Amino acid sequence: MRALLLHMMVSVDGFTQGPGGVMDWIEIDDPDFHEYLAALLDSVDGQIFGRVCYEELAQYWPQAEREPAAPGDELAPRVNGLPKYVVSHRRHELPWQPAVRIGADLAEEVAELKARPGKPLVLFGGATTAQEFLRLGLVDELWLAVFPVLLGLGQRFFAPGPRSELRLLETREFPKSGVVLQRYRR
Repeated sequence: MRALLLHMMVSVDGFTQGPGGVMDWIEIDDPDFHEYLAALLDSVDGQIFGRVCYEELAQYWPQAEREPAAPGDELAPRVNGLPKYVVSHRRHELPWQPAVRIGADLAEEVAELKARPGKPLVLFGGATTAQEFLRLGLVDELWLAVFPVLLGLGQRFFAPGPRSELRLLETREFPKSGVVLQRYRR
C-alpha cells in the first residue's frame, strides 16, 4: 500500500494563508528549497488538491511552464505532468490535466488510490481539505514547511480535534530562506 503524504507550507504561528487569503509570504528564492520540492515531486505518483487550491494553481502552473519567469518555475513540468486528484462535490471542468475528481466517498476513494501499486501520493492543499484528510485518518506522513513569518491572522492549518501522536522523522533547514521542514509519521 502506498503512503499519503500531507505537505503544507505554514507560518510559524500555524497559518496557511494570511488575512484575506494572502499567500505572498510563501514566495521564496531558494535553490535548495526548489531542489527539495523537485525531489519530492519526483518521488510521488500523484497530487491531491482541494477544489479551490486546484483552481488557483491551475491559473499559475501551466503558464509557468510556457513562460518561466519566477524562481521555482523549473518545477512546472513536474507539477503539470503529475496526475491531479481534485476533492470536490461539485461537477465542474478540470482544465488543468491530467486531473480526476474525487470526493463522493472520500475515505473509500482515497483507500482505493492508496491500494494501487506505485509511489506515494502527496496532498498539497488547501487547509480545509487537509483537515478533512486528517480527521478521516487518511494521512500517513505530515510534512510541514515552516516559513519564518508570524501572520497573526488568517486560515489556520490545524482545526480543533482529538489528540494525535506523531513521531518526528526528519528536520531539515533551508538557511537562505529560513524555511524548516518537519516530517512526522502518524
